[in-house]
Amino acid sequence: MKILLSISFFIISLFVQAQTSTSSRGSGDFIISSTWTSPKDLTGTANILNGHTVTIPSGNNVYSDKITFTGTAKLALTSATSKWIPSTIFNASPQTESLNVQANWSASSVWAGDAFNAAHYTPWIDSYQAWSAGTANNGTDYLQYDLQSIRWVQGIVTQGRTNMDQWVSSAKVETSIDNINWVTAASSLTLNSDRNTKVSKNFPKVMYARYVRVTPITVGWHASMRLGILLREQVFKSCKEILTSTASAVSGVYTIDPDGAAGTLPATTCYCDMTTDGGGWTLVLNYLHAANTNPALSVKTNTLPLIGSTTLGTDESASTSTWGHVAPSYLNSFNFTEFRFYGKTSAHSRVIHFKTSHAGTLTYFKTGTGTASGIQSSYTALTGHNAFLPASASLFFSNEANNSMTNFPMYLNSTYHWGISGGGSRWEVDDFPNNSANSTYHQIWIR
Repeated sequence: MKILLSISFFIISLFVQAQTSTSSRGSGDFIISSTWTSPKDLTGTANILNGHTVTIPSGNNVYSDKITFTGTAKLALTSATSKWIPSTIFNASPQTESLNVQANWSASSVWAGDAFNAAHYTPWIDSYQAWSAGTANNGTDYLQYDLQSIRWVQGIVTQGRTNMDQWVSSAKVETSIDNINWVTAASSLTLNSDRNTKVSKNFPKVMYARYVRVTPITVGWHASMRLGILLREQVFKSCKEILTSTASAVSGVYTIDPDGAAGTLPATTCYCDMTTDGGGWTLVLNYLHAANTNPALSVKTNTLPLIGSTTLGTDESASTSTWGHVAPSYLNSFNFTEFRFYGKTSAHSRVIHFKTSHAGTLTYFKTGTGTASGIQSSYTALTGHNAFLPASASLFFSNEANNSMTNFPMYLNSTYHWGISGGGSRWEVDDFPNNSANSTYHQIWIR
């Protein structure tokens, strides 16, 4: 099983689509509406009304204990890979999400007012301490996790505080799709009785949620815990898959598994851009380089770079999470048809920002063999692009293996270059020669 470190049958336009847009009026009924307006009744019976056909797309599941039909109402399963599954049937080996990323966490209070990643606000599984509430246990303090997109969720996993006898013995768990309307997933789950044992507990029913809120009921000495979310279904393979399944997904850090649960590669965190050019972009190269430095590149073989700062002049070369690019062997594990290039420098105001489906470039970056020749006439400029590259490119380094994306994949001799420690020392964005004299920012995305 790959380890990463959903409710009832509730229909939105993401996983389940009807002939008309549908929403709930609180009873589970489907009525004509453009949005899901009443997510408070996310469990129990789904009632498909007369004249409505609710279609389950291929490769998607829905979970419910009971579905009722009125008149000509229908439930259509598109193929053998679209299923209706009772919401009390759980994944025996669920994957866990618990990211050490501030955007995924919120809490009603924190002991000593600690900021995220400080001692009393380290809430992820296997962290060096835990989240500790502002009071020992007032019955209302809570810890909350944001999955960033709506997912099928079947439960939670918790630990106590690493360095002190403090834990949550029982807790109420609520879920929400919008962080406004909440439904109780479990009124009381029995949890921890020591510091470090991982206790996994399923809800009574699978839930469809983006937000999971845990409110301690009884505690051991103080409300402290580390939390993870048990996913009913396996993680997606890319940011594009996430956005396809959940149109409301926002840009941020997600967990993906490029070769699926059955593959040999581990699941990994990634940064998804869900807005640019329609969204669904997965970051595969990120270098924020400070002027007058020439740090070594980082080639990643089973992880992806994240975004830290975006401010020119910041030196991120010491970061193991935000500095680096994927090796061709790893890139080849992803299913994609487009690259997006982004680059800027302190040397001038021009910005490189374009996308391409150029077959030769895709092959070159996936294998390390070949060249990007042809990209100069096979690209689409995106917002902010005012650079000479790639249109002016006439020369292309070839067969650069792990450095195919970094070592001058396109340039105009002695004029405009894309170089990330190119030639071992040159950091260039649509210019020449700058060596390492200017601050630069390079990114490459896939979709």
